Parts: sequence; structure tokens; C-alpha cells
Amino acid sequence: MNKKGVFLILMWVLSLTVCAQQPIVQTNMLQKQPNFLKYRLKTTDSLFVEDIKILKQFIDFDTVDVELLKPQLLFTILSESKPDTIVTYQNLIKAVNAFKQGIGYLEFRKGIVLYREMANLKVNPSNWEKDQLLFRKLGFTEADLEDFLLFISKPENKALNYKQAYLAYMKEIDSL
Repeated sequence: MNKKGVFLILMWVLSLTVCAQQPIVQTNMLQKQPNFLKYRLKTTDSLFVEDIKILKQFIDFDTVDVELLKPQLLFTILSESKPDTIVTYQNLIKAVNAFKQGIGYLEFRKGIVLYREMANLKVNPSNWEKDQLLFRKLGFTEADLEDFLLFISKPENKALNYKQAYLAYMKEIDSL
């Protein structure tokens, strides 16, 4: 057999070895505990970014789903799945996939879309008849709508978008 034939056989055997080990590596990785459960991480911490990279290998996230990728939300999803063992990436993946199949996920998506709409609209009391629909979807009562209209009509709130105004309004209510 010539050198080229031996080289090709050797490369073929090596490629089989590498491909055969990949599922073992992934299986071992899936049995580890996510970093955000071991440490108090923020979304910008490198260990949490590592968690996200692993999740994205096994779960499809669209532009709305990416909002799930926050330590507190993932922890809440895990809590609702009631794991009875040490939580692993595999448990987390199952919990997120189960959440995405439920009614809570549809409500979550509606809320994110609504929140984004609010961030894209500048406060404008003269458009309140139309804009108040966003706040009705949030569950505002008639009294809440009237109070919020008074709040956004103040000169210091005119430069805000509705998301900023909503957060400021809720902060003001909480401080009472």
C-alpha cells in the first residue's frame, strides 16, 4: 500500500475517533450544574455567558425568547419544574422546553412584545386615547389610567418613553 493510502486510512480512523467522542463530551457537559446556580451571576458575567452558550446548543431562541436568558427567569422556570435532584444543564434544558410548551410562555411572549412596544412610544398625552390600550393590556383599571395620564402629563415626564414612564410611575407608587 502506498503512503497516500495509509495516510487516508489513518485520517479516516482519526475522524471516527473524534466524531465518536463528541456525544460523550456533550453528555458529560449536560450532567454539570449551571454556573448561575452555583454563583450569584449577572447576565454580563462570563460564567453566565458560558451557560447561555450551552443552552443555545440545545434550545432554539428567537428574538423574544432571548429575554428568558436571565439568571432570575431561568431560576424561576427551574423552580416551577420542581426538580428533585441536583439541577444540571440537562434538567434546565428540559425545564425551558417544557415552559415553552405551556400557557405561561404565551403570556410571557405577549408581555415582552408589549414591553417593547412601550419602549418604542414616546409619552404623548394627546395620543392617550390610542396609547392607553397598552396599559389596559397590563391590567390597568380606569382609576389607574387616569392617575397615569396625570403622571405622564407632568412636564418632567414628557421626554420619557412609555416604558420609562411606567417604571417611574411604579417606583413612585411603591414609595408611597
